Amino acid sequence: MPGVVAPFIKTEGIISPYVSVTEVLNSATAASVDFTNLVPNASLNAQTAALQDLIVKASAKADNYCLGALGTLCATVNTENGRYSANRLGQFVIQPYFWPILELKSFEFGYAPGSGMNNVPLNDSNTSIERYQFIITNQYGLSQATSIGGLNMVGGAWGAGQMQFCQYTYVNGFANTFTSAAITARDTSLTVDSAVGLYPGMTVTIWDGAKDEQFVISSSWDGTSLTIPTVSPLIYSHTTDTNVSTMPSTVKQAVIHFIVAMAKERGAGGLVINELGEPVATSSATVSQAYDEAAGYDLLDDFIQVWGRA
Repeated sequence: MPGVVAPFIKTEGIISPYVSVTEVLNSATAASVDFTNLVPNASLNAQTAALQDLIVKASAKADNYCLGALGTLCATVNTENGRYSANRLGQFVIQPYFWPILELKSFEFGYAPGSGMNNVPLNDSNTSIERYQFIITNQYGLSQATSIGGLNMVGGAWGAGQMQFCQYTYVNGFANTFTSAAITARDTSLTVDSAVGLYPGMTVTIWDGAKDEQFVISSSWDGTSLTIPTVSPLIYSHTTDTNVSTMPSTVKQAVIHFIVAMAKERGAGGLVINELGEPVATSSATVSQAYDEAAGYDLLDDFIQVWGRA
């Protein structure tokens, strides 16, 4: 059996693709690359698998640039811990590692870790969520009881300047999932692989090339079912594995640039097309690869995470 295990090991390092194979193949950015020969003399299924591998690696590359080695832009449920002190207003002001914060699921504090921590019941009256931080306020009557009295009688009191061990679980990032069943035009619901980061009333995009569309999640949704009802009927039909997300389009474009760069890096130079549509030359793979790499990083600059603790 292991010794003391960090609480965050089960929630970090998650990798999720930000674009689908169809998005890449239909992208103007990737049009100059031949994705049918990523693996020499291999089958079409092998080429598709190789492209999917590039998508995953390019998505991870975007995550690493924006959030460091373990962060992800994709909505995830994260558990973190640290040592904090309440301010003079009786508030714990917590700045987690990752953003945007979508939901706070639990918060514990105490004078000692583990069994010495006390769960705080969360509600709209004592919890305020901002994009980059959340605030837990000690209200009148919130003090937890112990076997020897209220917490104010114990060394772990919720008081200004007193260091506490804190642990919290929250949801952060941009919802990002894929359809697990085909959609027919005029459907009033869709089935997805994951519901993390999705909430009633949220506007979400189905990314499907010329059939891109947005929908609003119905208030009747229970927040956990993978079949999500929509406020209005969907306009188009969509196949299984179509991307459904709130991910900004600039992030998706950056990932496609990284995919193109990696494909060109292995020697797949692009064709130069004249105005009549006839290929007249092959571009330099090295120069083109550097351009796509730089373009991807430029698009991600606004998403770089700067975190701290208060």
